[in-house]
Amino acid sequence: MTVKLVFMNQADFADFKEHSLMSFANEQVKSGAYEKENAIARSRKYFDELLPDDLNTKEHKIFTVYKDEYKVGTLWIRVFEKNHALRAFVYDIELFEEFRGQGIGTQTMEALNEYCKEMGVDTINLHVFGHNKRALSVYEKVGFKTTNYYMEKKL
Repeated sequence: MTVKLVFMNQADFADFKEHSLMSFANEQVKSGAYEKENAIARSRKYFDELLPDDLNTKEHKIFTVYKDEYKVGTLWIRVFEKNHALRAFVYDIELFEEFRGQGIGTQTMEALNEYCKEMGVDTINLHVFGHNKRALSVYEKVGFKTTNYYMEKKL
């Protein structure tokens, strides 16, 4: 059976937001973008700006990912218009540890493709940290192409 995307309920949102924020902060530190000392505070500010109305924030869709009857992960996207076309941006996708390596990431991205097609979206964009080879492999497998590189040099 394939995965199903279900709009997240309020009961799950607080845990999702805190976990996603902490993961984001850790990834920013790992990539060298944030200093460890202020990563959580900077990430919290960023998330509060992105989701001022939590689950009700305009254009943002946050899903719980199900495989059969099991919650297997989360997916957060923004659907918006740019240059007269509807686009989607993946802010966060995470599979719970025990469900990784089973093809569920690929199935989740395929479910996202279907959802976006139904919404009239013509392009999906995402960001992946350079050190996240596993995610990069999944995205390439489902048809994403690298469009640019962002590089940094610390002085």
